[in-house]
Amino acid sequence: MSFNLNRVTDCESRLKRDFIEFARLWADVREDWLDERRAQFESEHLDSLGPSLNRFAAALRDFSDTARKADRLLRDDTSGDDRLE
Repeated sequence: MSFNLNRVTDCESRLKRDFIEFARLWADVREDWLDERRAQFESEHLDSLGPSLNRFAAALRDFSDTARKADRLLRDDTSGDDRLE
């Protein structure tokens, strides 16, 4: 039995796509919203968003890599057991 990573991969792709779209939309809003409240909103809510999403994406990649490695090792162990029978 192997671990299906399709949903994890889809989630990672969707996260990247949606963040790129958000960044594009925010750039448009930023051009028109030029007061101190924009700067405050940005520093309080958005400055940590990019680094947080990068850490999350890295954790997803690590999880996927570990799951693939575990699947590979389990397949190797299973095929080795079959040879003993």
